[in-house]
Amino acid sequence: MEGGHWQHLCIASVALLCLLCRGLEAALDKHFVNEWAAEIPGGPEEAQLLAEELGYDYMGQIGSLENHYLFRHRAHPRRSRRSAPHITKRLADDGRVSWAEQQYNKERNKRSAIKEDTKNLFKDPLWNRQWYLQDTRSNPSLPKLDLHLLPVWKRGITGKGVVITVLDDGLEWNHTDIYANYDPEASYDFNDNDNDPFPRYDITNENRHGTRCVGEIAMIANNNKCGVGVAYNAKVGGIRMLDGIVTDAKEASSIGFNPQHVHIYSASWGPNDDGKTVEGPGRLAQKAFEYGIKQGRNGKGSIFVWASGNGGRQGDNCDCDGYTDSIYTISISSASQQGLSPWYAEKCSSTLATAYSSGDYTDQRIISADLHNECTETHTGTSASAPLAAGIFALALEFNPDLTWRDMQHLVVWTSEYDPLSNNPGWKKNGAGLMVNSRFGFGLLNAKALVDLADPKTWKGVAEKKECIVEDNEFSPRFLRSDGEVTIQIPTKACEGQDNHIKSLEHLQLEATIEYTRRGDLHITLTSPLGTNTVLLTERERDKSPNGFKSWDFMSVHTWGEDPAGTWTVKISDVSGRKNNEGRIVSWKLILRGTSTQPEHMKYPRVYTSYNVVQNDRRGVEKMGDTEKEPINESVTTDRSEVTENTPDSQELDERAKSLAIAHLLKNAFDRGEASFPLEEKDIPKHSYLYALATIKQAEGREKENNLYNEYIDRFYHTRPYKHRDDRLLQALLNILKKKP
Repeated sequence: MEGGHWQHLCIASVALLCLLCRGLEAALDKHFVNEWAAEIPGGPEEAQLLAEELGYDYMGQIGSLENHYLFRHRAHPRRSRRSAPHITKRLADDGRVSWAEQQYNKERNKRSAIKEDTKNLFKDPLWNRQWYLQDTRSNPSLPKLDLHLLPVWKRGITGKGVVITVLDDGLEWNHTDIYANYDPEASYDFNDNDNDPFPRYDITNENRHGTRCVGEIAMIANNNKCGVGVAYNAKVGGIRMLDGIVTDAKEASSIGFNPQHVHIYSASWGPNDDGKTVEGPGRLAQKAFEYGIKQGRNGKGSIFVWASGNGGRQGDNCDCDGYTDSIYTISISSASQQGLSPWYAEKCSSTLATAYSSGDYTDQRIISADLHNECTETHTGTSASAPLAAGIFALALEFNPDLTWRDMQHLVVWTSEYDPLSNNPGWKKNGAGLMVNSRFGFGLLNAKALVDLADPKTWKGVAEKKECIVEDNEFSPRFLRSDGEVTIQIPTKACEGQDNHIKSLEHLQLEATIEYTRRGDLHITLTSPLGTNTVLLTERERDKSPNGFKSWDFMSVHTWGEDPAGTWTVKISDVSGRKNNEGRIVSWKLILRGTSTQPEHMKYPRVYTSYNVVQNDRRGVEKMGDTEKEPINESVTTDRSEVTENTPDSQELDERAKSLAIAHLLKNAFDRGEASFPLEEKDIPKHSYLYALATIKQAEGREKENNLYNEYIDRFYHTRPYKHRDDRLLQALLNILKKKP
């Protein structure tokens, strides 16, 4: 009996020792500084008095966070591998303090990666190399690459009146291609605590990142220097905060800098993309995000644009990055000029959309301003994609300054293009008919479509955001081992009958606490009531941490627009084959966010067309799948007019008009001129085109006699692998009908 007791005591001692070692290891990874953040409800005067009494220098309020102050301890070393819990305790125990925390250096990595004739549109020497801003195709049949900006600029929308700041390593604001657009009120240096964000020069030019990101957004047009910014008349600033110690307080101050003046914050950095880090905003940074969303832009909400991460080669997953995984940020991924996912890109369910950047070593990169008043043609990574997106959002805000932060996210979801990235694996159509991919979000940004939809004359704005929390208070921890799987069924009515009822979903979060011996071997999927399967976490080979996840929010946008009522299914598995792996799912919570009614712009299905055509009117067009059911009775609606045509019996149609309509429709759909017969448009009635569409659909897969359109059908339906041919045909029909009197 005594021997057994001694054995249990030894096991308990070893377990306690292991826990202490893990805690020590985690602490040693941090470099603490002599700064403390504290929440003091009594206000600044009380904070200053407290600082004097306890031997601190009062550093002022932290950003826009009311009653949160920063202190610097006079007697404590500037940097230390050890925390000072006795100092923290003394501060926290003071009755005037409701919360206190010693600040530590947080490792943050810049996310750089290891036609019409537009030639003379701008005088800037690198303009003609900005392949992502203009359509450089020599043949209209080649893939369209650009972000569709020219039509927006031609309307005079260039970012006027919009202020963007880039949170990074500084800004060379006197650069010839930036200076005229520089805004001191959108700039600050939190590394040296002064008003000048000018970067620190060194022999390696390591602090070029911020200047490059700013240049993408607002390089001046027609000044014979470098290239052209996406929003070349916007005002830009720089926040210098990465060139030194990065603390939670510094991040909060940067994220919340001057939120009534700055409209858009662009950040191309985050926790280490090493494939083993799990980290998100600290308490203060999270509060700064929330303040910006609720109070920024006079209550309309600050727009936060975030690069999704460059840890692809390390097997990283941006669902483990709490900045890109936040509901408050627009997470932007990258695509190469080949329309492919680059080697550095990460996969996650929180990515909202994609912009162009570098790809393989032979691919073109992004042009921008550089340090020492130079230009660069080698800006890379998701770092380069996020500023392009920020510039596009600035164009939308100029056109419609009343857009809220959620309006902007809806515009991105509804107008991003699937077609130019369709050759990549992983695409799926969710229960609301939206194409989405873990690498690209909802697709490539389309500036014209986004700005058109944001038209203040027609954009209704999305309804108030609701939040519905689904949890099981009687849930008991479920155990998981290697080669096992835990399935959790979550039935919900989405708070039906309550004020927070959700009918149309936006963001979804699975908040989970999971204990596991090797975190990187976990795989988590979530299936919606409408059958959309989303991967919330993929395996990360380099993540050997035994710390699991503690109340971590796995956020997804893949079920955007779906009705969340029904049964959700969570599956957590480990297929690594490591026999010693074990742990348990301790708790979970499903957080649904959306609206009680369907947004106005989503009341009709989204139509996807060839990007070479670029469909900008998203409303009022039924899917081709629906037209097959009633092929001789078509009803097509557009924003400008309503056209309802009932085709008469085919025997009453003029055969010549019918044949010409079919040929003309095919020619318009596929933009080819090799047919051997003339295409006469005049005197072809509308109903002939409607009949033509139905006839072409009926002809698929059948034996055809030799006729006028046989050559087209053979060429385009059999010889060539055209994608979305139904959408091409429908787009062609709409274009023809709009031209008819």
